[in-house]
Amino acid sequence: MRARTRVPDAVAWLLDQQEGVISRAQALEHGLTDAGVRYLTSSGTWRTLSAGIYAAGYPSWLQLVWAGVLIAGPGAVVGGAAAAHLIGLGDAPDVIDIWCPGKVSSVTRSQPTWRFHRGDRPSVGSPPRTTAEETILTLCSQGSLDDIGAWLSKALFRRVTTADRLRRAVALRPKLRQRGLILETLDVVAGGSESPMEVRFQRDVEKVHGLPVPDRQKSYSRGRKSDLGYTDYGLIVELDGLIGHRGPGEVRDARRDADHLVAGLVALRFGWSDVAGRPCETAATIARVLRARGWPGPSHECPRC
Repeated sequence: MRARTRVPDAVAWLLDQQEGVISRAQALEHGLTDAGVRYLTSSGTWRTLSAGIYAAGYPSWLQLVWAGVLIAGPGAVVGGAAAAHLIGLGDAPDVIDIWCPGKVSSVTRSQPTWRFHRGDRPSVGSPPRTTAEETILTLCSQGSLDDIGAWLSKALFRRVTTADRLRRAVALRPKLRQRGLILETLDVVAGGSESPMEVRFQRDVEKVHGLPVPDRQKSYSRGRKSDLGYTDYGLIVELDGLIGHRGPGEVRDARRDADHLVAGLVALRFGWSDVAGRPCETAATIARVLRARGWPGPSHECPRC
């Protein structure tokens, strides 16, 4: 390469820090000339990702992340599903969410690869992204009940954060969308208390649909009590948390279900989304099994049905 197009050490260092991505302003500030930028782009050494944003080599997803940060300017932060991927909680999304404190111009809004949002967000890491707690709570606030359970479950299971840290983060966001449901789901996922699930079952599944009152915490096999038991009809209902019944717990549950089946007992298992999100369907399933095993009924529909 000719001397006038030699990449200064400062530019090379910055490229290394930013996954091979650099802005025109950064390149000039760190010693490259206009002619040098033109040579590197025209020769294909640098590829143009957006106006004034370049990548060394064929752009990867991580380079596109850095490009979005540089397009948005100082204080920009990666958020949403892209931030979740960066902390190991999901697949790389096609559209990368970027939060920026400055004005979101028509130029940035027209970019198909990035979705820019105006606002300040605390950041960590490189590339700068929202904290684990901010990322998870934002995704939970935008999702369904199943999404909330899935995000919280993955975050705790992979030890990205803790239940206490998430609770503290929720406390700092009094206007967080679905705040109560997130906290309630967190209690179930964390395994610290199954009472929210049991209370919801009794209120939204059992009582309003006219199901018979089950025995609670009764032992039907050695080793552990079952959550609910319709003893007269040989039906057991287990309310499974989102974390406690993974891995070895699933094997133990399968063995217990087999023991119950040998004893003439049928076991149904419901998760948090079944109880909190689909109580009417859950009640209808239990009622069908009870009737098949001799319960005279009747169950009935609730206003929600």
